Amino acid sequence: MDPLKTQVVILTLSLSKGKDDNRCFQRLLMLLAIDVGNTNITLGLFDKGGALQHNWRVETRHARTSDELGILFKSLFDLTDVRFQHVKAVAISNVVPSLQHILLTTCQRYFKKEPLWVTPETAKIKCRVDRPEEVGADRLCNAVAAWEKYKQATIVVDFGTATTFDIITEKGEYGGGPIAPGIGIANLALTNAAAKLPRVEIDKPKRVVGRNTVECIQSGIYYGYVGLVDHLVRLSIKEEKVSMKVIATGGLASLIAKESKTIEKVERFLTLEGLYFIWKRCH
Repeated sequence: MDPLKTQVVILTLSLSKGKDDNRCFQRLLMLLAIDVGNTNITLGLFDKGGALQHNWRVETRHARTSDELGILFKSLFDLTDVRFQHVKAVAISNVVPSLQHILLTTCQRYFKKEPLWVTPETAKIKCRVDRPEEVGADRLCNAVAAWEKYKQATIVVDFGTATTFDIITEKGEYGGGPIAPGIGIANLALTNAAAKLPRVEIDKPKRVVGRNTVECIQSGIYYGYVGLVDHLVRLSIKEEKVSMKVIATGGLASLIAKESKTIEKVERFLTLEGLYFIWKRCH
């Protein structure tokens, strides 16, 4: 065959394959899940089957405009050749009320979509609490994801701005649970309140009895929170009077789980997965 004709055939096949791949890609990506916390915003793109294809984490900034968020989303998408038109739906878990309108405008302007907001009604979960409307959207996501994945009584320990303990009952109900200050908040408060104590990296120290200021603070924070988690988990299980699976999620989950005697599994993307399951329940 003529070499020039061969090159034309190869180029044509390549372009055709590219178009097919793009169409397949657009079918694959379905849901943009946005988990807005007080410290970070976590984003995930799920395919139709519920697999998390891409994820990102950015700082929560209350002063951002909808256009700034749109630019931020585009820059993240560009790293993986994702386009706004690939997003077929948006689901949002938001615990920062001041960002609600900004998020809504961003979805309408850039994705041409009305987002699904996580509430007890959209989560389609019964809440065994006095005021269901006060339950954080992230806690509802954790509860739904834990139930969909394990179908048993569970405690989800979420290491976020606050450390929360979400109880999921044997019937799949959201059962409430303790809220403690987050590890980062405790570290910052110690630094701000004590003039001579430095802010340290949160890590497992070499020894419990520290030999210097940094080791001493790390020991108090790390082992103190391991003890807090294990004690509250055991008290919760005793009060519920039922065996419960214990799952951890959030930024420092893996670190604390190394020493914890009660945490059985770390689910890094549990809250995002909860957003997918909630969207699926509504469609």
